[in-house]
Amino acid sequence: MKAAVSASGPSAPANGPSAPELVKLRDGSSVTVRAVGPGDEAPLQAFLMGLCASSLRLRFFTAGANIADAAHWAACTPADRYGLLAHDEAGVLVAHAVYVQLDRTRAEVAVEVADRLHGRGLGTVLMQRIGAVAQERGITRFVAEVLPENLGMLDVFRDGFDAHVTLHAGIDTIEFPTSAWRLARERFGSESPRAAGRLLLAPR
Repeated sequence: MKAAVSASGPSAPANGPSAPELVKLRDGSSVTVRAVGPGDEAPLQAFLMGLCASSLRLRFFTAGANIADAAHWAACTPADRYGLLAHDEAGVLVAHAVYVQLDRTRAEVAVEVADRLHGRGLGTVLMQRIGAVAQERGITRFVAEVLPENLGMLDVFRDGFDAHVTLHAGIDTIEFPTSAWRLARERFGSESPRAAGRLLLAPR
């Protein structure tokens, strides 16, 4: 999912939110996590426009990404895609995570966090929850492509999820089981993202 052009089980849940989840970050502040739903394209566009050029490059592999197209793509909710959003205490959108199914059991995952919230554990929070959702939908492995200089995201994957990292053609390819959300919860003490299956998934 370098650019926004990075449910295999029966009765895969829809991508609409059921109830938001309030989660505390490492600094004591709180965010509200919920699934992407109708009407999120404009907030997503505002969020992406607020990222610095470096953050855009690390997320899309180019600082010249088409923000309008990226927001439109991120706001769509087809059956093979699932997205999560985080809002700060003022209700401002501050993070987005998404996976796109590659085949029956594998999905590509990506996350971006507002510049001002880097280092507070928000990326790990979203990865735990989206991993729990993916596992519930029958996806067993996540993959991701990350630029080698994106040390923050690499740390999230390695430290929290014991991800395997392979460098090829100047890009780090990450792979880890979706079940690793439990490992990250044990290491960082986040509230159980089992709630993701109950709170963030609405039945079809």
